[in-house]
Order: sequence, then structure tokens, then C-alpha cells
Amino acid sequence: MKPEIRERIEQIRKGVVPEGYKKTKAGINPKDWDVKQLNYILDHVERKVPKPKKGYWRLGLRSHAKGTFHEFIDDPDTVAMEELFLVAEKDLVVNITFAWEHAIALADKNDAGKLVSHRFPTYVFRENACPNFYKYYVIQPYFKKMLSDISPGGAGRNRVMSKKSFMNLWVHMPPISEQKKIAGVLSIWDKAIKLKERLIAEKKQQKKWLMQNLLTGRKRLPGFTGKWKEIRLGDIGHTYAGLSGKSKEDFGYGKYYIPYNNIYENPVIDVRKLELVNILDNEKQNKVRYGDIFFTTSSETQNEVGMSAVYLGDIDEVYLNSFCMGFRLNDFNTLLPEFACYYFRGLAFRKILYMLAQGAIRFNLSRASLTKISVKLPTISEQTAIAEILSTADREINLHEKQLEELKRQKKALMQLLLTGIVRVREQGVS
Repeated sequence: MKPEIRERIEQIRKGVVPEGYKKTKAGINPKDWDVKQLNYILDHVERKVPKPKKGYWRLGLRSHAKGTFHEFIDDPDTVAMEELFLVAEKDLVVNITFAWEHAIALADKNDAGKLVSHRFPTYVFRENACPNFYKYYVIQPYFKKMLSDISPGGAGRNRVMSKKSFMNLWVHMPPISEQKKIAGVLSIWDKAIKLKERLIAEKKQQKKWLMQNLLTGRKRLPGFTGKWKEIRLGDIGHTYAGLSGKSKEDFGYGKYYIPYNNIYENPVIDVRKLELVNILDNEKQNKVRYGDIFFTTSSETQNEVGMSAVYLGDIDEVYLNSFCMGFRLNDFNTLLPEFACYYFRGLAFRKILYMLAQGAIRFNLSRASLTKISVKLPTISEQTAIAEILSTADREINLHEKQLEELKRQKKALMQLLLTGIVRVREQGVS
């Protein structure tokens, strides 16, 4: 960042008006920018249509400025309103019931033709405003605060936004040419983010294919041809219980323990997300060791039961939470921990656990049932080769996810600067 931009940011942060800027009802902004109320750039447009007699697509808005979603209404008779409204591309749509929760978005071509109720007023931009500029503008935190301020009342549906107050909100209005340039710059970041998200999705799909084939022996790596050996889990290890007899007062200090989500979300325990629990010196609790495999044992949903993770950390004293069980290998000569972290998350093994999970309100997996499971395992050398391929795929995915987060961070910072005029977009570039 250029020194003059840093200085400008610091001046504005302190409330000092930099040269070339002015104080307005929307804050400090460039002298050649106008500040107008929304009624200067928007028109409220209603495209009334009778409620369809057959199924139709309804448009909804996600809170926290997360965009739109579509819902198919099979039976229009379940909808109380007899009159609905048509949405067009580049409409600014607001959910007046949840405007305080930042439910606002600019409709795109996929939203065109969808229907909304009277609680989703639609606004059309006049020729003096660039819709794509305000698409980014209305999702900013300061705009959310303005929406919250004009949505009086209690929580939830009692907080209805005033449509009159909405049109009276003050917003920045750069010259139309600069609006378009700012929108163009930010759209480049959007395209880069979408490309990265698409690449990550492809990489995850490739890894899924590798797991489905390599972990079942459907596809063999070059140099490996022998049959996989069937082994009963109880013959190569034993189970142990997690923490017992702990109250909420015991957590938050003391020794490290592995929480439920750390197992559910990660094939390998993330040591950065270990939590703390009080363990007395004379307590008989099971300590975790390198190579231990953990399984979730109780959940309200069947697909969460038996989710596994492996501990590959080097912290001496770690304990397991009470909603999970540990499985300790007798040695690493039959099953490699680095292979196990993928094998037990594979679809084939997960299907076995689905069948074993029992319960009505909660699904439970017993330690005894786990040890009775028989699995087919390749040699340690083949396990090592498979684990290396899958861990390489994980490292690649993690790298792309970090790059994605950096792109999002850059875009967020750039929006805050461009949309308020702290950084200008001119013919010769950004200044």
C-alpha cells in the first residue's frame, strides 16, 4: 500500500479530513463525490401477478448479506397471499422482516422470474447509478447498521424495516464512471474467488474418487497385486473410554483434551484446537497416545456416529472427550495410523457403522460392536503409498483453501477502501 494511502486512512480514522475530502452525512468522502438519499437513485417497482395455480419458484434472501436462494412451492394453496410480485435481474431486493439481519441482495439473471411476497419489496436503479456498484455497497457492515436502525421493535419478526426510512438512507454517490470502474475492479476479485472455489470443489471430488477406489482395492497402485487380508479389529487393538464424571466446572483449565468437533471435522486431530479440562493426579482417566484412533459414539443424527480421527501429535498428556471412544493398536505392523485416518472415513467402512449405530432419539455405537468388525487391509507398504497420495491431495486442498481465504480477505479490505473513496479508481489506476 502506498504511503499516502496509509496516511489518508490514519487521518480518517482520527476524524481528520484529508486534502481533497469533505465531511458529509455518510462520513468523510472525496470532494467530487455526492451524498444522496436512496430515493435519488432508486424507484420502488411492483410487478404484481396473481398467485399461480400450479407450482412455482419463490425467491428468498439469506441473512448476513449471503445472497439469494430459490424454493419450489409445490402447492400454491399453502401460501396465504393471493397476490405475488415478480423479480427482475438487477432488482435490489430487501426482506423487510429480516433487514436488521442484513437480508438484502441484488438479483441476478438466475433470480429473474422468481416470485416474492409483499415482504420483499423490489427496487430498480435509475440511470445515474450503477447496480453492480451498489451490489457491493449494500453488503457492507455500515449499511447493515443503517438497516438495523430503521427496523424498530423487538427481536425476530417484530422488527420490520420501514420502507419510507429505507428510501431516506444517505449513501455515497461517486461519478457514474467511477462507480462502474469500482464495480469492475471488485468483479475481478469475485471471478478469482469463484475460480478458486471451483478448483477446490474439483480437488475434493478427485480426492473422494481416490478414497472410494484406493481404500477398497478397486484400483491398485503400480507394483501392488496381492490380495488384501481380512482382519478383525479386536485382534489388532482394543478400545477405551473417554472422560467420565466431568461437570462443566471441570472444563477450561488443566490438561489438554480432544473435543467432539475436533474428531468429527478432522481425519487427523488438529492439535491447535485442543481444549482444557481438569484432571486430578490420582484420577484414572485414559491418556491418548500417538496413533490412537477415535470414533464418535453418540449423536442425534446417524451420519455423525462413528466419525473417526487419528492422533498424530506429540503432546505428552492428552485426554479424550466422553462422547467418543479410543481404539489403540497393538502395534503398527498391520494397520498404519496415517492410513487409518482415511480408511475409517471411507464410505465402505462408514456404511458398516451406519448399520451398527442403534437408538431412537440418539444413535449410539458400542465399543464391543466396533471390535467385532472385520476389515480388509493391504500390506503396510501399500498402506503407506495410499496414505501418501491422499495426504498429498489434502495438502493441495489446504493450500488452495488458504489462498481462497486470502483472496476473500483482500476483496473485503479493498471494498472498504474503494466504496468509501479512501482509495480512488482513476483512468491511470488505483490511487
